[in-house]
Amino acid sequence: MMNKHLVTLIKLLVVAGLMFWVFSNIQLDDRLVRTTSAGAETITEGSVVGEWDKPEIEFLEQGQTKPTKVTVASEVRVRVGIVTYWRNISLPWFLLGAFCYLMSVLFAATRWWWLLRVNQLPIAFWSAYRFTWIGIFFNNVVPGQTGGDLVKAIYVMKRCEGARVPALMSVVVDRIMGLASLSLLAAISVLFYLDNGEFLNLAILLWAVLGMVILFGVVAFSRRVRTLIRLKQLLEMLPDRIGSLLKRIDQAVYFYRQHKRGVALWLLGGIFNHISSVCSYACVGMALGVGMPFANYFVLIPVIVTVSAIPIAPNGWGVGEFLFKELFSKFGAVHLNSVSSAVASHTMGTRGVALSIVYRIHLTAWSMVGGVLYFLDKDKVSRQDLAAEAERGPVEGAAAAEPSAGEESG
Repeated sequence: MMNKHLVTLIKLLVVAGLMFWVFSNIQLDDRLVRTTSAGAETITEGSVVGEWDKPEIEFLEQGQTKPTKVTVASEVRVRVGIVTYWRNISLPWFLLGAFCYLMSVLFAATRWWWLLRVNQLPIAFWSAYRFTWIGIFFNNVVPGQTGGDLVKAIYVMKRCEGARVPALMSVVVDRIMGLASLSLLAAISVLFYLDNGEFLNLAILLWAVLGMVILFGVVAFSRRVRTLIRLKQLLEMLPDRIGSLLKRIDQAVYFYRQHKRGVALWLLGGIFNHISSVCSYACVGMALGVGMPFANYFVLIPVIVTVSAIPIAPNGWGVGEFLFKELFSKFGAVHLNSVSSAVASHTMGTRGVALSIVYRIHLTAWSMVGGVLYFLDKDKVSRQDLAAEAERGPVEGAAAAEPSAGEESG
């Protein structure tokens, strides 16, 4: 118990450190920058009144009561702070981004429902869709270490007696398929940017992730490879608790071998899920006036989402903001030609953080849909259910792992 609290404390400290670093390096207020003929710059702090991206703006200097009109030119520029981006958000683009997010949830719920049906778990589509929203609520709103995937699995267990392992493994396999689809989308998208040296290193990373996913799939589904690497013997050599868990995961994943066509179709179908998700980010970025080309999101967002999913911080807080700042600074600065590279990098970093936080607020708002569904549910997952599942651990109560019928019969 002490170790668990220590790990949680370390994670919170990491989040706090990352958030402090990010916000101490971004611009919160607006600044008017004037450049003299000799190249010297004078900076006036204040705030933009109204829209910031017009040829002529109104700028209210600190200590003044009346804004002055300023014509933006090469020698007079405005550096917009994060608050002004939020204040001038474009509602049509933002609503389109919200719609794209709804579509991504629908795709995700449909994929998980198919996995449940393959496991012969009689969960109606509406129930799977409802549990998906409740899982989103637990991921984004409810504090603590309880993940939405576990809540979704417990809902299935409560409705399908004796289906603990298939329910748990359905969310595990759903995550794996989601990662595979996301990796595939990013790996394809980055091919269009290989002429850019900055994107080349990112392409290597994305193709490495996709390669690991493919390797996992080969080991999971190929009897010949499993025999060649003596997978069963390797699992037997592990400590009982870890070995039993990995055997169960292996058995659950291998079960889908007899549904390879369906898995392949859903891997490809999952791309549409992530296209919709990336479009959601891109539309919110357009609403903020970030200035990143729409197509670039299909390379950058998968990297941010994948790394943020690593359980370093609760729901990726801090990690996501750090990645948005770094990647948008590095890959977005080239799209601000009228300023120096240092200013462009700083500006795009600020816009990336603004996008991250606005998108999180948008996700939290949508998550309340799951909150309403949860509190209206007469047979909701309780604290006792969560505590009991935590006490049982990942494999307790399950039968000893054995090769599936498909593996035995070939």
